[in-house]
Amino acid sequence: MYEEMTYENIMDAMFKRLPRNLDKREGSIIYDATAAVAYHLAMAYFKLGNFPELVMPDTSAGEYLSRMVKEFGLERKPATRAIREGRFDKELPEGSRFSTSGDAALFFAAGKLLRMDGETYIYEMECETPGKTGNEYIGALLPVEYISGLGAAELVGILSPGVDEESDEALRERLFAKVQRPSTSGNANDYYNWAMSCAGIGAAKIFPLADGPGTVKVVVASENKTAADETLIAKAAAYIEQMRPIGAVVTVVSARELTVNVSAKVKLTGETTLGTAQNAFYEMVDAYLQSNAFDAEYISLARMGSLLMEVAGVEDFAEMKLNGDSANILLAQEEIAVCGAVRLEVM
Repeated sequence: MYEEMTYENIMDAMFKRLPRNLDKREGSIIYDATAAVAYHLAMAYFKLGNFPELVMPDTSAGEYLSRMVKEFGLERKPATRAIREGRFDKELPEGSRFSTSGDAALFFAAGKLLRMDGETYIYEMECETPGKTGNEYIGALLPVEYISGLGAAELVGILSPGVDEESDEALRERLFAKVQRPSTSGNANDYYNWAMSCAGIGAAKIFPLADGPGTVKVVVASENKTAADETLIAKAAAYIEQMRPIGAVVTVVSARELTVNVSAKVKLTGETTLGTAQNAFYEMVDAYLQSNAFDAEYISLARMGSLLMEVAGVEDFAEMKLNGDSANILLAQEEIAVCGAVRLEVM
């Protein structure tokens, strides 16, 4: 819209309005006086030209997108904190806090005692920093305040993974789903939108009348399009319970994972190595399976071959197999495909 309003064009336009006998060379008084004005005008025109992109749903981003979706009753999903399992050789005082080692230390607060494993006390540990970063650390913990008699403290498994704030693309996808799937009086679209509003839910599938009249079954998957844990299922069920019409009997369950292993022999050009090609192919297969969670009825052998040919440096392939067979993989209604092992060999 304002592509022609560049710094150089604005400078030229201002110079043309000045007397020709004035010194307009770089470093002159006239040049220095107009350059600052031209720079700020160019920035203003740039922002003005991009403003329509920020108020259109297909190109909006950040705060503008967050404000836009509110008009449709949506909110950006906030980041959630990871709930981890901590193992200690002593019972902890209430309110105990621990940190991880390293430069970018994370802090965890001890919650309820989950169980005893011999002489080991196993506690629920909540990361104080929201997001996926709380899922990553495994190892020794350091008490923030001295705890008498404590000799061993370790952070191990994940009870409920932390989730980052909802991305622009995920929020945009929910906006389009809400507009394209009208919600009325507790129809299937209502249950879909309610499930997808829960932080940590990445996909959902609705089965009206699953167990007869007045029943609804909601199958959910995690943000990473894998099976949902019990905490996430309970969170989704509680939210849907608040929103559903009176009288409906709702069941919320996790999707069942079907691991897809892919193998093939490839002919490579000199542009890549086998390891690089294999890693790139794995990422493409994983992204494809995630983007088609609950939408695909089967995993296509031909589609996997097409993805492989998109890998830089792959010239040809042969003997492609999915889970050991040269055939498509059928998915049950409540199954989602997750990427397993991807193995390539040189022809």
